[in-house]
Amino acid sequence: MAFTEPGDGVIVQSPVYYPFFTAVTLPGRRLLLNPLELQDGCYRMNLAHFEQLAADGARLMFLCSPHNPVGRVWRADELEALLALCRRHGITVLSDEIHHDLVYPGHSHLPLARLADNAEDIVTAVAPSKTFNIPGLGLSALIVPCPRRRAALRKVMDQVHMTAGNPFSIAAFEAAYREGDAWLDALLAYLDETRRVVAAHIAGRLAPIRAIEPEGTYLLWLDCSGLGLDDGALKRFFIDEARVGLNPGIVFGEGGSGFMRMNLGAPRSRILEALDRIETALRARD
Repeated sequence: MAFTEPGDGVIVQSPVYYPFFTAVTLPGRRLLLNPLELQDGCYRMNLAHFEQLAADGARLMFLCSPHNPVGRVWRADELEALLALCRRHGITVLSDEIHHDLVYPGHSHLPLARLADNAEDIVTAVAPSKTFNIPGLGLSALIVPCPRRRAALRKVMDQVHMTAGNPFSIAAFEAAYREGDAWLDALLAYLDETRRVVAAHIAGRLAPIRAIEPEGTYLLWLDCSGLGLDDGALKRFFIDEARVGLNPGIVFGEGGSGFMRMNLGAPRSRILEALDRIETALRARD
């Protein structure tokens, strides 16, 4: 609403966190889908297709970095190539980096704005809600280097009455970022071990379900296409037969059909219980 006019195109890379879609369509903008491509178990951007969309009236793109739900932590070369295309076509980037603290060993999160010589066409969204499990406090931050874009955002926020912050949320926000290092280090070690245990369990006992190895986030993207079920039947299998509540992949848009999203941000015993239930349900189908 701040950076585009009704009818302008906004590029979204699906499958992706599903509120991205309605954030584009409800204000009357055109949703331009740039689906990610799954290659050898790893998702990649289709930048040739992105450039085609850029020529179709795109004025803004939503980048999810690290990516929810597929778990990618984008490399510098991938982000630099994307940024070059956006610059060439005058596209502003809203970089949603809410999972930026949750990155596994061997991978490093690179803020998009850090890669830019001039970050005035980049808006970075961050929040402590995922990292510190405080989404109910409802506070996030937008990092907006450009004064003109900052003024445009403030105008829209005033119009929809988003200017008042809860003082308890602000205190929690500051405390998390100032004092939360040790807690976060322990969390990442725990999540990394959970990720390894779950990957081995799925590979050894839950065929034909395959896990896409996450490079970041506490989310696991499960390829369930080998079960041969449509999306409705797949949801019923997990709910009614396995008695496990996962997010259906289809809600994340194009490319999500046949997938399910699992949340690993829980006690490991609870995650293993869920895997055991899925295994029992799979055996019952044989």
